[in-house]
Amino acid sequence: MKNEFHIPVNREIEFKMRSRDVIHSAYMPHFRAQMNCVPGMITEFRFTPNKTTAEMRKDPYVLQLMAGINQARALRNEEPVEFDYLLLCNKICGASHYNMQMTIIVESEKDYNAWLAKQKAVKTLAAKAE
Repeated sequence: MKNEFHIPVNREIEFKMRSRDVIHSAYMPHFRAQMNCVPGMITEFRFTPNKTTAEMRKDPYVLQLMAGINQARALRNEEPVEFDYLLLCNKICGASHYNMQMTIIVESEKDYNAWLAKQKAVKTLAAKAE
């Protein structure tokens, strides 16, 4: 999926973020984290996820919340949804603001490594300049 990224559970994750245009606010509500992304500078923070996406989908409290959400969706003839960790932009930053969302997949080290092995290498700007 294009708008998702994977991280391993129980390992410290370091996010380094920047913006090309305006101030954005990277908001990860399930991790209780929010950080501004400012043009011309890199902002960073660290955290350690302690539950996989699959574990959260089995959590009784989360199941209850999702049941309520899906009940409301059914009244609007919408498909049911499952729990996902999300990364959202929490600033009104422009015309595409409503579409600034990514799914965060927290998974076991084994599943993360299997996913990582399937990914294509990303060329950095420095590598492109060579």
